[in-house]
Amino acid sequence: MKLGLVTTGQGPRDYDRYFSGIARALGVEVEIVSDHILDPLGWDEIRPHLAEEGAPVLGAHVHVPGATGNRLGAGWDHVYVDLDWALPLFQDAIDRLEAQGAQGIVLCCSTDFAPGQFRAGVPLIAPCEAVMRVVSNAVATRGRLRLGLMSSIGHAVQDQALFRGQPFADRLELAYEGFEGDLMPAAERLAQAPRDLVVIWSFGLGTAASDVDGMAARLEAMFGCPVVMPHRLAALGAFALLPLGFDDKRMAGH
Repeated sequence: MKLGLVTTGQGPRDYDRYFSGIARALGVEVEIVSDHILDPLGWDEIRPHLAEEGAPVLGAHVHVPGATGNRLGAGWDHVYVDLDWALPLFQDAIDRLEAQGAQGIVLCCSTDFAPGQFRAGVPLIAPCEAVMRVVSNAVATRGRLRLGLMSSIGHAVQDQALFRGQPFADRLELAYEGFEGDLMPAAERLAQAPRDLVVIWSFGLGTAASDVDGMAARLEAMFGCPVVMPHRLAALGAFALLPLGFDDKRMAGH
């Protein structure tokens, strides 16, 4: 079985190893194939498409000559490109992965896409939808929800507007903290008041070699509540959905 991953920037990324590690833990065999939408482009070709203020943005890790490094290391930078410009590149990546035989595809980002934005002949997993289902259900069962939201500062306005625009927004007590790179100082600020649920609106945070060890456990202890990570929902959702011959009986110890 082959699972395709679409990333927003350039490669290589740690997602291949992360999804492979989850598969091994679940006892399923899967080949992971990645397609990075900006890989064919050089920095001089990407730079003219950096988002203007107020435009919808897409965060992307890219190779930039002379960059001193972000959480991925020297030569990398985290930039914000125009989302509308990037949308056709997503579709191109989806088409290439299908042509390679992917039986399911994960969009490795937290971006909110319009319904029917992309075509795919195989299951297409968009983490935003999974996260919103978790938040919506928490609101419905609690009545009101003290939600902590964290994301890269470059799309702070966009992310807060997304949550404030949900049908359940009038029952949300939303607190936001933005970060770039190391999220722990922002997390400490967010933890100063009680939360019922915290969403880290950044795909893959915690999977890079330079990320804080035991990030999820530290955040859960800091907030004292569940912490939702889009990449984890995407991985577990993909392996539950796709035809992997999952051995439920073995998991039950028989």
